[in-house]
Amino acid sequence: MAKSGRTLDMVDLTGRRRGRRLRGRIGAGFGLLILAVIAVTTAVLAVSGALNLVRDQGDQDTYDKAPYCAVGGTQTESCVLRTTADVEFVYASKNTGKNAHGYTTHAYLDPDFGETQTVTLSSSKDLTDSVSEGDRMPVLVWRDQITRFTFAGKTRDADANPHHLVASDLAQVALCLIVASCSGRPLIRRTLRSRTAINLRRNRIPDWTLAALSLVTVVAALLRASYVVVAFGIAGIAVLVVSVAWPFIPWVASFTASQRPYITASRTRQRRGPNR
Repeated sequence: MAKSGRTLDMVDLTGRRRGRRLRGRIGAGFGLLILAVIAVTTAVLAVSGALNLVRDQGDQDTYDKAPYCAVGGTQTESCVLRTTADVEFVYASKNTGKNAHGYTTHAYLDPDFGETQTVTLSSSKDLTDSVSEGDRMPVLVWRDQITRFTFAGKTRDADANPHHLVASDLAQVALCLIVASCSGRPLIRRTLRSRTAINLRRNRIPDWTLAALSLVTVVAALLRASYVVVAFGIAGIAVLVVSVAWPFIPWVASFTASQRPYITASRTRQRRGPNR
C-alpha cells in the first residue's frame, strides 16, 4: 500500500523540528559556556585587582610621604630623586577604537639613576617632531622607577607612578565585579532553574545584593576609597560564589505562605483522582 504525500510531509516536519531543537540546545550550551568563561575570568581579575590595590595603595601612601633625596644621593628606596633622563628613541602609533583619529606618542627614557622605561608623552597627538633622540628630560625617580617627567613645560605622571597604578586597580575591580555579576548570575539561574523556580522571590536576594555591592564599589572607586573598594569587591565575588549554593538552603527552597494552599490542594486532588 502506497504512503500518502501527507504522511511524508508530517515526517519531514517532525525531522525539521528535531533539528531546530538540537541546534537550539547546542546554541544555548555554547552561550552558557561563554558566560561561564567570562564570569570566571572577570571574577579572578576582580580578586587579583583587589589584592594589587592593597599593595599599590600602600606604595602610594609611602610615595606621598617620601622626602626628596639629598643632593648627590643615588639611593631611591626611601626618597624621591630629582634627576634627568636621556631620550633613547621616540615612536608614535595609530590609535584604534573611539580615539582612532589620533596617535599615541611614547618615549624610551634612560635616567641617570634608575631603570630605563617607556613613558607616554601624548595619547592623542603625534609628537615625534617635538622631541628627538638625545634630548634630556627632568624626571623623578623612586625605587629605581620614573614616576614623573617634565615635557614641553608640563609635568606628567609616568605609567609606574603609584597614583596611576591605584587608578588602574580601582577601575579593574569595579568593572570586573559588574561583568562577573552580570554574567555569573544568569548562568547560575539558568543552570539551577528547577531549584530557583521553587521560590523566585527569595532566589532574587543574591541579585539585589550584588547590585548593591556593585553600586557601592563604583561610587567608592570614583571617590578613590581604595580599601572600601577592596572590601566590597571581594565581598561581591564571595556573594557570587556562595549564590551557587543559595537555592539549596532550606529557607530558600521552602514554599511561601501564598504558595502552600495551591500546592496542598493540588496534591489532595492528585490523591483523590480526577473530578467526575
